[in-house]
Amino acid sequence: WSQPDIREPARMEFSTRPALAADIPHLAYALMEATSGLIEAVYEGVIPGRSTHLIVEHLFSRPSATTSFANCMVAESDGRVLGSIHGFPMDAMGDSPADPLVPDDRAYLFAPFAHMHAEGSYYLMALAIYPEFRGCGIGQSLMNDAASAAKAQGFSETSLNVFSENERAARLYESLGYKERARQPVVGHDRIRYGGDILLMTRTL
Repeated sequence: WSQPDIREPARMEFSTRPALAADIPHLAYALMEATSGLIEAVYEGVIPGRSTHLIVEHLFSRPSATTSFANCMVAESDGRVLGSIHGFPMDAMGDSPADPLVPDDRAYLFAPFAHMHAEGSYYLMALAIYPEFRGCGIGQSLMNDAASAAKAQGFSETSLNVFSENERAARLYESLGYKERARQPVVGHDRIRYGGDILLMTRTL
């Protein structure tokens, strides 16, 4: 996933590194931004009195889950986090513990993904850059770093999901060599900012 506005014309000085526990608020922002309302639709209000952002932070604090912060990288400049990317082996999703905070009556929102698994691939779950730093090459750099990390771990393919209506992000992925492999209709919800389909895209490394 990625947020809709990923432009790559300008450059700025930044570096990338593995995420730390202290980066969890940034990772929660990235997941919420990249999924364009889907995560809000699932988690909003499941803990009364707590903001959705704080609820989503718990996903990254579970060490045995694919959503652990250990599966993320961040870009930073002068100690400030600019954005992040989240990736892990897709086959590990079957071994990841279920999230007890997902209400039974909202699990249907994940239904499209049950039919879109690129087995054996390295799955890029979320990419997002803070708005003031978009257009500086950060998104593409994080995508390239994630691909390099996947290849170093022995993977020959990366995969990701994107809304078909998120045309800017889809074009970025196509420019990096991603091709559509499957699609499923978006499950409608007033929090989800796109209609159309959700695409599964893959790239050979």
